[in-house]
Amino acid sequence: MTAGKNRIIDLRSDTVTLPTEEMLEAIRNAELGDDGYREDPTVNRLEEMAAKKMGKEAALLVPSGTMANLVSVMSNTRRGDCVILEAESHIYWYEVGGISAIAGVLPWPIRGHMGALDPRDVEAAIRPKNIHFPDTTLVCIENTHNRAGGTIITPQQIEALNKVAKEYGLKLYMDGARIFNAAVALKVDVREFTRHVDNLMFCLSKGLCCPIGSIVVGDGEFIERARKIRKMLGGGMRQAGIIAAPGIIALEKMIDRLEEDHVNA
Repeated sequence: MTAGKNRIIDLRSDTVTLPTEEMLEAIRNAELGDDGYREDPTVNRLEEMAAKKMGKEAALLVPSGTMANLVSVMSNTRRGDCVILEAESHIYWYEVGGISAIAGVLPWPIRGHMGALDPRDVEAAIRPKNIHFPDTTLVCIENTHNRAGGTIITPQQIEALNKVAKEYGLKLYMDGARIFNAAVALKVDVREFTRHVDNLMFCLSKGLCCPIGSIVVGDGEFIERARKIRKMLGGGMRQAGIIAAPGIIALEKMIDRLEEDHVNA
């Protein structure tokens, strides 16, 4: 945007990024089909690329990060379950209470250090098996952590949390909206983060420049549940290749350019 002769740079958020010309051209030329029948080849290609990049079995395109988190929580839990999450997390602060209002789960927020949960605090927060208590079934982490100033939760920290989760039979889910920023900053493959979680999401529409879209990633059974829940929430789409096409370019070309953002910041 401009004001008079002065150029103004909008630093409110990486959500104000605009698609590249190559992305717009890809939208115009996308090969389309009906994704409700899994017949959109562009969507199928994006989901396959995302699963491979994250080292998981399958992936699912959804319209937004908030829907990705809600779909994932619902796919990991049953109504009435207890979900442990960091007290300043995006799911707890900025998603209109959806995991309570729609998923019907009890959020159990605990304070982390710069957004990172301490495994000892997580273990202490797990509800004992008792007829009076809800079952604790899920731990959610956010990486990078928005309200902690973009703090990275390291692979070592995630591994320690996963150890506690597995000891108690819990799933570990990562809101990885900006996980590629973490990988680029630490100069490691993104799978160093993802191999320690059961499932995750990441956004296409932030630093990766796409106009819309997020991806849920996990094993095949989890993604099948997520696909059905996405439909229930109104997120099923038809010729969604117009959303997937810029996502393919993002995964092929824009991840490496995040380093430019970090330098400019």
